[in-house]
Amino acid sequence: MKRVIVVGSGLAGLSAGYRLRQQGWHVTVLEALGRVGGRVLSESEDGFLFDVGPVLITDGYREYLKLVADVGLSDEVVDCAHEIAVVNDGKLCLLDGRRPLRSFLTTELLPARAKLRLIANGARMLKPLYGMNPYDLSNRIQYDNQTVTTYLNRVFGREINKRLVEGLTRSMTTGPPDETSVLEFFAAAVLAAGKMQSLRGGLQRLPSALAAALDVKLNSPVTGIRRTDQGVEVQWQGHAGRSTAHADACVIATRFRDATELYPPLKDSGAELLAATRYTGALSMQLAYTRPTEKQPFLVMVPTAASREVLTLCLEHAKAPDRAPAGTSLISVFFSIAADEWSSWSDDRLTATARELIERVFPELRSHFRAAHLTRWSYASHRGDVGYYTALQRFRDAYPADDPVQVAGDYLAISSQESAVVAGTSAARRILSSVPSTPPTRVRQ
Repeated sequence: MKRVIVVGSGLAGLSAGYRLRQQGWHVTVLEALGRVGGRVLSESEDGFLFDVGPVLITDGYREYLKLVADVGLSDEVVDCAHEIAVVNDGKLCLLDGRRPLRSFLTTELLPARAKLRLIANGARMLKPLYGMNPYDLSNRIQYDNQTVTTYLNRVFGREINKRLVEGLTRSMTTGPPDETSVLEFFAAAVLAAGKMQSLRGGLQRLPSALAAALDVKLNSPVTGIRRTDQGVEVQWQGHAGRSTAHADACVIATRFRDATELYPPLKDSGAELLAATRYTGALSMQLAYTRPTEKQPFLVMVPTAASREVLTLCLEHAKAPDRAPAGTSLISVFFSIAADEWSSWSDDRLTATARELIERVFPELRSHFRAAHLTRWSYASHRGDVGYYTALQRFRDAYPADDPVQVAGDYLAISSQESAVVAGTSAARRILSSVPSTPPTRVRQ
């Protein structure tokens, strides 16, 4: 039986390991932390259930939903509410996903002249979006030369950008729109198309189900990886001390910078990507209220004019039926604050900032605040600044597909759960193509 060692138990690593296990490989997953899932994390408190990392999937997440089906969770997929909203002049402007054109034409978000300009100039975006593969941007690299702000100001004008599009871009991109490549915005738009969904019981159910079918060793950080004549040697620190394992192949499903430290040959083909890589942290806060909101959009986009600190609100009780008890509200808040700034903010200051915005747009919640839950992520995603995707493409072109050490992670596309699964699945396919395998076996559920 062929053996593979997977470094990291986020969605990318677990996807790679699960697919290789299905093809008859013996899979060992080494995870530095004491849990699986990476940035996918679901927690519960006082009857409330919340995702403190990614909060949504879409019916366009094809590889993700294949895994959901394989582990027997298809019946747990639920559709989110149909409406989204944009904060404008201190109030919510609703847009109905079931009737997008009618909703757009009747919204008070934009004056009539701006709507006509949006429709007329929006056609210019069809060319880069048509046929785009958000996980392989090789035929769209020519757009990785300008920021989201520069492009959208030129196409739509500042008024439309400020009132509508900026809120959208802040929700969809991993960095400030005035630094982020417009190519990331295009790819995010393709990814976001479709019906928004979630999983009953929290999004962590998928990585937990994948891990249950694999040999996962927690609290086992890897310290080094090298090629040998027989395959790959991996050194790691376990409960019994330092250990060395040998395998036919290895998947490194960590941040790219960490991967280059574990496996130095990556530094040669990935030097440009390493130089272009920047990471961003995040703050995720869930606020519980003892009464329901009168409006039920599952997602609220927040332009800078409405809040400099807050990117997006997600109404968890409108997202899935098991997120909050009846007669209550649960709202996730995602902050947009530079790491050296938000790290110094107290929990009380962050809570007050979140409450001010929520209770401004949902005034019925005033005097009904119950509790807040805060998660600080030192690492949330890579940043898709101008030039990042060009450097990424050069790395993908240079790195040998037949190397027994392959990398996987959502940094190989724009950051998303689907990107992580696609990267893990692709790494598994490359290993299967380069290392002959034993006959496939059925993975026990």
